[in-house]
Amino acid sequence: MVGDRWRWAIACLVVLSAGCGPTAPEPPRLRVAVASDLQAAMPILISAFRQHSAVEVVPTFGASGQLSEQIRQGAPFDVFLSANRAFVERLAADGSIRPDSVRPYARGSLVLAVNKLWGVKIRSMADLSRPEVHKIAIANPETAPYGMAARQALERAGLWDSLKAKVVPAESVRQALQFVQSGNAEVGFVGRSIAEVREAVVVDLPPDACDPIDQYLGIVARSDHPDDARAFVDLVLSEVGQGILRDLGFRKVVPAPDPKGPK
Repeated sequence: MVGDRWRWAIACLVVLSAGCGPTAPEPPRLRVAVASDLQAAMPILISAFRQHSAVEVVPTFGASGQLSEQIRQGAPFDVFLSANRAFVERLAADGSIRPDSVRPYARGSLVLAVNKLWGVKIRSMADLSRPEVHKIAIANPETAPYGMAARQALERAGLWDSLKAKVVPAESVRQALQFVQSGNAEVGFVGRSIAEVREAVVVDLPPDACDPIDQYLGIVARSDHPDDARAFVDLVLSEVGQGILRDLGFRKVVPAPDPKGPK
């Protein structure tokens, strides 16, 4: 009996020792600061990336200006997908983004999203002056590129001064769309890539309503995972990544011609 008890005790110790042994290391986590107009695209991009990598991609969405400031202050991001060029280039200039990593990855489109239940047809920006329109959702022009574009579009149309009392500010273009979806605003200026929701009707704007919304990316200089960051950026810029963005309404950025002519 004593022998059996000892054998049983030794067996338990073996099991416990095995449970306390070294475990496989967790895959690295790649933290990506992502402009709000990519909320529909990012899950698809991540899925495509995971087909070739065990790295876990963790996105944080927000207005590009707010994300830019977080990166400048040392937030632990690895990649920045901005909704414009300026925020990335400013970070590259102060050393927060690797200058050699700055690339254009998409051109966004500004559209109007109109609440379906409201029941009033809006065909153009001029219709925003109608008395039935009480609230127009716009992302903050100070921090959100789509908000900048919305204000520019209204100014070019000569409508900003007469309509600014109707403007409902949002933190991001995604929140501007949420205001329309919830009925807190009848109309909102949003990105085409997120506008196709059941609660809204999309109204296209003229191509020259605002300056092109060219979106740029960059790798954060202090990233702990620069190789993984580069691999993810390569996926976004690849034919696969560009096809995903194109399917969601983004267009390819066409570089401006060199004023000095061909070399």
